[in-house]
Amino acid sequence: MKKSIITQKIIAKSFKDLMQSNAYHQISVSDIMQVAKIRRQTFYNYFQNQEELLSWIFENDFAELINDNLDYYGWQKELLLLLRYLDENQIFYQKIFVIDKNFEHFFLIQWENLLDKVLFDQENKSDYHWSDLEKSFICRYNAAAICAITKESIIRGNSLEDLYPQIVKLLLAQLNIFED
Repeated sequence: MKKSIITQKIIAKSFKDLMQSNAYHQISVSDIMQVAKIRRQTFYNYFQNQEELLSWIFENDFAELINDNLDYYGWQKELLLLLRYLDENQIFYQKIFVIDKNFEHFFLIQWENLLDKVLFDQENKSDYHWSDLEKSFICRYNAAAICAITKESIIRGNSLEDLYPQIVKLLLAQLNIFED
């Protein structure tokens, strides 16, 4: 099991490395596997095509960053790690926003997952408990705003880590309004 995950990560990293200097449509499975230094046929043991590899990258990277780490870090650290990851992979995600229209929806869902963690953490520190309607609204509203701002920053090549203090301040201020 672990070996398959390692191989998938090597293939994914090779693909992301190629995306730094090549257009998505110019990258072949042979190119990916040559960079990975793994025989071409191995690709098909893990992925049917490059689209499936791309989906795996989204799910795996964000699962590791958000879902797998939610219990270990507070939401502020988690937010900072996510923004740093997006900065480090900015060229890749610039291209992904252009070629994969479904990615934006996936990106939005990941922000909602993180904001759900924000509410959970804040609720544990406060006497206030949000209703399901309030939680849903806060998560959806802020996820849409943060998704739009981070997407725009990625596309423009701006630092996402620079957004960190503003996002934290706005979220805390908004949560304090509900708690008062």
